[in-house]
Parts: sequence; structure tokens; C-alpha cells
Amino acid sequence: MLRSENYPHRAGIVVVMSDMALILASVKTALQEIAKQSAALGIGLQNAAPGDPSGTPNNSVQYLLTTSESLAKMAKDCDKLLLLIQGHEDELKE
Repeated sequence: MLRSENYPHRAGIVVVMSDMALILASVKTALQEIAKQSAALGIGLQNAAPGDPSGTPNNSVQYLLTTSESLAKMAKDCDKLLLLIQGHEDELKE
């Protein structure tokens, strides 16, 4: 932990980073939960109102499942953003 008497110009950065980490964790959790609910709604709707006989899913089902995938990707992007903010760019290379 940085001490203000040793690093007076950097002491505030630790607080900002900690706050940013908490915000990103909250956003990630919210996105994951919404994605989970969206997927559950999509699957439930697909069971209740199957698509046409050719196997094409209902548009509402497709929308919910696509939204779920997009939100899950955004949640993963929160991890990447946190690594970038913390200066761990080398871990982002996959």
C-alpha cells in the first residue's frame, strides 16, 4: 500500500483504482445476472412457443438469446478493462 508521506503524488491513484475495481465488479455482476435471466427467459419462451416447423426459432427467442450472449461478452470485457487499468496489458494478449 502506498503511504502518502513516501509517495504524495500517487496516493490518490490507489483510491481511484480501488473504486474503479469495485465499480467494474458491480457492473460485471449485474451484466452476468441480466445475461443469465435473459437466457432463461429465451429458453422458457422457446419451450412455451416453439418456432416454425422448419426449426427457425421465434424472433423474440432469438433476440433474448443474442442479448444474453452480448451481455456475457460485456461482462468479460469488464475483466479486460480492469487488467488494462491496473497495468497488466501483457495478460490481455491471448
